[in-house]
Amino acid sequence: MIPKDQFTNIFGEGRRTPETALDRTTAAAKQIIADSAKKRDQLTASLRDARLAREAEKKSSVAEAPGKGRARPAGTKPE
Repeated sequence: MIPKDQFTNIFGEGRRTPETALDRTTAAAKQIIADSAKKRDQLTASLRDARLAREAEKKSSVAEAPGKGRARPAGTKPE
């Protein structure tokens, strides 16, 4: 005789234990957490891309700007 926990019907589907309210709540909470983590990761990636683009633009504008020359030592007068 086959134990009840290993029994399958003629369609190959095993018996399912009834889902409790706690199981449904836990599944819903895990889904909500996973969705919010996915949204947070997408936001982080987009903000990172924007920051890197801004830094690259800033570096290129700093590289193109003419230098001010050497700073003079403290206590000296301009010539």
